[in-house]
Formats: sequence, structure tokens, C-alpha cells
Amino acid sequence: MAELAPKFPSAPAQANVDLSKVRALVCEPSGLLRQGIRLALNNVGIRTIVEANTFLAAHKACEESDHDILIINQEIEANDSSYILREMRSGKLGKDPFIVSVMLLASREEPKVRAAMDAGPDDLLLIPFAPDQLMNRLRVLVERRKPFVVTHDYIGPDRRAAPRPGVTSATQFNVPNPMRARGQGIPHDRYYKQMSEMLATIAVERIKRLAATIEWECNALMVSFRESTATGETTFRSLIKLDSVTEELSSRVSKTLGHTTDLIDGYLADIRKLKNSPANVTFSDVEGLSMTGRKISGTYTSR
Repeated sequence: MAELAPKFPSAPAQANVDLSKVRALVCEPSGLLRQGIRLALNNVGIRTIVEANTFLAAHKACEESDHDILIINQEIEANDSSYILREMRSGKLGKDPFIVSVMLLASREEPKVRAAMDAGPDDLLLIPFAPDQLMNRLRVLVERRKPFVVTHDYIGPDRRAAPRPGVTSATQFNVPNPMRARGQGIPHDRYYKQMSEMLATIAVERIKRLAATIEWECNALMVSFRESTATGETTFRSLIKLDSVTEELSSRVSKTLGHTTDLIDGYLADIRKLKNSPANVTFSDVEGLSMTGRKISGTYTSR
């Protein structure tokens, strides 16, 4: 069994964590593999297990159910299930974005491994695996999980072995652990309060990261025009990125901060107008985007 995620040292669950209270959701199309997962879960004390064997059932279960641990195959009925976990981590799907998660992979192809990691799982397991391998991962995750980091396109456990040279380290957040909380009998209202407070903190951090990305993308676009390396295709890609980031920023500023978003929405309209004819974008257009982008970035990166 090759490791596809940072290796954790083995650690037995403490006696004061009763895993029989933990609720598990298993999204896996193979009946044989689900049987092995059930065995691993039972062996660590988990008895409440809900199963989903189709993509639609998996999506619905993740949306509606209240679980502490999610074990999900990256591919269900030829669908990329990492999408489900990304939506959960971003708060768009499900009740708890901090659900402990293990993603199963049938392939070690780099694009699939990268897609799985980018979804924000706590751990990855390559199929086939022995039940005791999953058991060991679960025991470690109930005791300690990696802190989360937030970027403009990622929310999840910190995957870095060390910060990249010259790059400012992302802030780490010690998020709630629903497996441990349930196993320790922490009242739901107390856990919900912890979860809500951390959600608010992460939402503000996401806003900062989105705003900073707007300025960075505008600067890169400016450089490409100054150096005459910009093409219709590269300009279109930059505008697509700005569109996506600005749209999310507008939504989060409105929902999280309760601010009006007239400036951001006007900026988004300008981006979409230019995106309709990227080959005709001029340096003056890019300069205008950059000026407004810096204004938006300055408003929210300093929060």
C-alpha cells in the first residue's frame, strides 16, 4: 500500500472517546469494498453506518445527513466525487464542512491524485487496502487532524510539508473534529457553536484570499500586456479566473460581512463585457481593471 497523503504516526484512540456514538457515511459503489469498510469501522467501534452506492445517492446523503466521518470513492459511476467534498468544504453542501473525510482512489494517476487532494480530504487511501489500514487512519484522525488552511481555491487540511521559499505561510486553523466531539459526548449546541465560530473565521479569511487573488491576477495581466505577450487566449483565461473569483467575493462579502457589493458587481460586469471579446481587450482596459481591482483588494485584504 503506497502512501498518497502525509503519513501520520499510529495512535490508539483514547479511552474517553466512545466511537460507538460516531456516525459514518460510506459512499462506495462496490459491495465488496463496502463490506471491508464496514468491518474496519466496526472494529474501531463505529456502528452507525449509512451507505450510498450511486452518485446521486451519495450527493443526497452528503447534502441531507448528519455524519462525523465520510469515506468516499473519488469515482462513482464515472463521476468525479471530489466535487462533492469540495462543495462540502466550501459550505455549499451538507451540514458540517469540517466532516472528517477519507477519499478512496483506484488510480495513482497524477491528475486524479491532484483532484482528490484539491478537494480537501483528511486522508487518501489507494484501493485495494486492508481493513486495518483504514482502522489505523481513523484512530489517528479521531485523535488529531491536520489544521486547515484557506486559499482562493482551497479549504481543507494543510497539505504542505513546509512553506515554499519566498511565499508567506498560510494561516492555519484548528477546526472542530466531529468524530472526537461525538465520541466525547460534547453537546450538539456546544459543537455547533464551535463550528459556527470557525466557519465565520474561515469565511473572512477566504474573502481576504479572494481579494488578494484579484490584485495578483490583474498585475499578471498588466505585465503580459506591457511585455506584449498577451494573446486573446491568455487574456480570456485571465478574465475567466477574475470572473470566478470576483463572483465568489461578491457573494461572500454580502453574506458574511453584510456589505453592499455595488463596486464588486460593477467590476464583475466590466470583466464579463471584456470576456465577450478577449482579442479586442486593450492595455487601457486592463489598466482600468487593475485600478479597480487594487481598490477592491485594499478594502478586504486588510480586514
